[in-house]
Amino acid sequence: MLEGGCLCGRTRWRADGPVLHRVHCHCSLCRKGSGAVEVPWITVERRHFAWTGGPPTFYRSSAEGERGFCPVCGTKLTFTHDDVPDDIDLAVGSLDDAEAGYPLTQIHGESRVAWLSVDPQLPFRADHDPGPPVTDPPPLAGDAELEGGCLCGAFRYAVTGPPVRSGLCHCGLCRRATGGLAAAWAIWPRERYRDNGAPTAEWSASATGARRFCPTCGATLGYAFTRRPDLVEIMIAGLDDPGAVAPDSHGFAADAPSWLVIDDTRPRWPGRVGQGEPDDGLLRPAF
Repeated sequence: MLEGGCLCGRTRWRADGPVLHRVHCHCSLCRKGSGAVEVPWITVERRHFAWTGGPPTFYRSSAEGERGFCPVCGTKLTFTHDDVPDDIDLAVGSLDDAEAGYPLTQIHGESRVAWLSVDPQLPFRADHDPGPPVTDPPPLAGDAELEGGCLCGAFRYAVTGPPVRSGLCHCGLCRRATGGLAAAWAIWPRERYRDNGAPTAEWSASATGARRFCPTCGATLGYAFTRRPDLVEIMIAGLDDPGAVAPDSHGFAADAPSWLVIDDTRPRWPGRVGQGEPDDGLLRPAF
């Protein structure tokens, strides 16, 4: 029995059949739609799956596929493909027990973010390219402009110059909200940010601020700080070129599932970045 649901608790699901597939997906649609740097999925048969809470909202992200998300908090939940109507994919981040969602393979490496290396011992499917060599981008010039937006294209934004801070967050709230592996974020001064003014939805899990998402496609856009209106946080995954900005460190790495391995040298902070001491053993193989 597997159970899961959204961050606000409105939309819940249950699956009581065997897991058919377990994958890390690096495709650009999953990345931009979730706000996560990549999305792990598990697949079950629809006859073993049921919604047990309020119904999700669905967005057709391609001619053949449909994504389900909570309309209140924006949590990404499911993916279905017309070619396999008897199956349903469940975002591992939405599981109550993320330990149960361990992947066995990777797919769509051709779309992998250039600076991301997920468990090099975990193979790509035989017919999927693992992508180019892993490399961090050069520093952004002060006048460099990056554009991004949501999956459906309704909300668009641009930022100028390098961010003041960036990171990968492994906390349970970010994992649940995006449905993905981790939320890659970056912060710019508001004067170096602009958007097209399209409507967004917000949901707050704490007094520090609110998570912003597109009400049409559910894509996580960023975080609105309650006490720092002079700063704007966006999801690196929402950039048209997410490889242009690499995170500085891992935050809340102790909260990541034990099966998650990320092969980089960025500091691994057990909790909030800058509090305590980094632990280089986190996000490493257990043996």
